[in-house]
Amino acid sequence: MEAEAPLQTWKDRARGLLDGLGGEPAIVIYAGSALLIVSHYQGSAGFWRSLVGARFDTHPWAGALGYLWWFGSSFVLYLVMPLVVSFATKGRFHERYGFQWGDWKEGLKISALFLAVMLPATYVASKLDSFKGIYPLAGNSAFMENLGGGKTSVSWKLFLVYEAGYMAYFFAWEFLFRGWMVNGLVPKWGRAQAILVQVMPFAVMHLGKAELEALGSIVAGVALGILAVRTRSFFYGFFLHGAVAFWMDWLSVHDKLLNA
Repeated sequence: MEAEAPLQTWKDRARGLLDGLGGEPAIVIYAGSALLIVSHYQGSAGFWRSLVGARFDTHPWAGALGYLWWFGSSFVLYLVMPLVVSFATKGRFHERYGFQWGDWKEGLKISALFLAVMLPATYVASKLDSFKGIYPLAGNSAFMENLGGGKTSVSWKLFLVYEAGYMAYFFAWEFLFRGWMVNGLVPKWGRAQAILVQVMPFAVMHLGKAELEALGSIVAGVALGILAVRTRSFFYGFFLHGAVAFWMDWLSVHDKLLNA
């Protein structure tokens, strides 16, 4: 018990300091900002390439390894680390993350309506040259298996592994913005303010994508935030985000996969 006293005192002081800086919203904003910055610099496919150089150029999955690094590091930074922060500040907001189905009837109804609009719209957009020049975001090389001797081939296995990693990325992404940020801000700031605050970093994270998609992320961020609050779950946002992303990749490479 005596050994635990200094630790408990340290925790009490840390919580008192955080309360003085703004309490729960401060934890979310400070830690969330730091995690997004680390993700930008150390969690990217470009960082992977600078880290390993040419050592994996002959690997069968050389074109995908950098993106798998991106997905894995994002999963750690967007999901695991916020949970660690929650554990370190136990009793603050660890029970309000949206790790539940919540109002599943409302969630499924809204998801079905959204997909009924977005999937056909994305299909039409996939015929545009501007779409073909950007998607898939990883480029076709991410789905090409290195056979050696300068030969490559489109790989179903690699496509499925890539998409599985992509879905893990979106699960962590939606948790960060619509699970952790929204639910961490709602108690003190209210629903409207919490939703609007998470839209700003969410939109900024879309820089570098097609301009219409980047601008649309503002509306999407509000809509997904409202969905998370109404259903008390970030699962539906993940389902929608992941489904549209997979659909966009499929539209970009399905002809090559089907002819593989």
